[in-house]
Amino acid sequence: MDIKIILSGNRAVCLQDGKEAFAAPLSDFVERISGRGDAMTLNGPIPEGVRHAQRRGDATVLVLEDRPQTRTVRWLADDSPAPFGPGAVYRNVRLAFPFVVIIVVFNAGRLTGVQQCFYRTEPIQSLQDPLFYPNLYNCAQTPQGRGYSMESWLCLANLKDDFGPLTWEQRSQLIHHHVWGGAFNRSSEVHEGNSLWQSVKADPRVSTVERWAEESRQNPYFPLTVPWRPYGKSVGETADAMLATVAPERPVTDAASLVGMLLARPASRRARWMEMLQSVAGAK
Repeated sequence: MDIKIILSGNRAVCLQDGKEAFAAPLSDFVERISGRGDAMTLNGPIPEGVRHAQRRGDATVLVLEDRPQTRTVRWLADDSPAPFGPGAVYRNVRLAFPFVVIIVVFNAGRLTGVQQCFYRTEPIQSLQDPLFYPNLYNCAQTPQGRGYSMESWLCLANLKDDFGPLTWEQRSQLIHHHVWGGAFNRSSEVHEGNSLWQSVKADPRVSTVERWAEESRQNPYFPLTVPWRPYGKSVGETADAMLATVAPERPVTDAASLVGMLLARPASRRARWMEMLQSVAGAK
């Protein structure tokens, strides 16, 4: 079968063996293939806990989910002489957590500074599921104009390594090691002016770290019953908005904008899009 796609102005026309088989406004045509054209397969095994992945150009957003568990974490001591850094003093505490959702945007495999952390009391079932604010040090509402204005920004400041050569499994492991193997301190309160440990007072059971630890000892699943403060956006809305911060979506309105969109994608993604263009155009 000889299939040709003709893009003219704001119309897409498909010819099969010289006869018109399909015609539609270009925007409708692209909408039918955009989800499949930008669907991605991670290189290598899918990391444990990855619930969603989406790519636009060289940018990729990952949604990671940690299941409820009690963790031994390093928490800033009340009498620490420094809020963070080499002079800070920590104590080990056993704290129970609900589902923890970490959303990170990479560009060419590298961290972009666009990363957030949230809670949930149930596993992610769909991208329409809501998110809740965490009650953590190292998470902050970042000011406008910092280049990463977000409401639950997760500090990954010490991860300076070039993630580019790493596999997705290695990138995921480094992020988890940094979050859970590092230390919870007041760096965000100093640098961003606040932390969500300050502002999210969801329940008396997590009002102090001592009470949190005692409640965790008595019932390690109690965080699933805490009325955490709603974030107001779903998993999908949040991931889309974060991805758009690094790779804004450009509307396709005519043939020229479609060509520009294709050229902005890596060669492998352009090939995939051309396959999708042909398959959709060729379907009667």
